[in-house]
Amino acid sequence: MLIGADPSHVGDRCIEVTVCHCFFYGTRQRHPRVRFGKVHLYNNYTRNRGIYAVCASVESQAADKDEARSGLIRSEGDLFLSGAQGLLLAGVGEESMFHPSEFYPVRTLESASDSLKAALQICTGRQSIPLPTEESGACVATA
Repeated sequence: MLIGADPSHVGDRCIEVTVCHCFFYGTRQRHPRVRFGKVHLYNNYTRNRGIYAVCASVESQAADKDEARSGLIRSEGDLFLSGAQGLLLAGVGEESMFHPSEFYPVRTLESASDSLKAALQICTGRQSIPLPTEESGACVATA
């Protein structure tokens, strides 16, 4: 997931995104990678990642609640498994960080836990939900 297309697109400074309850499985990077924008992440699960999970670069900020500070990333309540660790930059002050509560009411978040991990693996991504059939009357053929 790339948020902010190009290092030269300074117009992307206005981007504000929330990423929640996502399961990133078997991907190498960009969970997300952010350029210029502000991203609030919470209750996400990354499994079998390659290079990195979250990357904040080129004037970007990521407030990461219950997930993993580069560019500016604030991380709270993360559950790191299998040797994963957060990489923090020295000298980055909390006063520089945006706070999601300045933009919208912050919801009650689930704690990073095995039960959240299990729920994300089951309930996110493509779901096997049957499509309505023509016989059910839900689909109408047009001429």
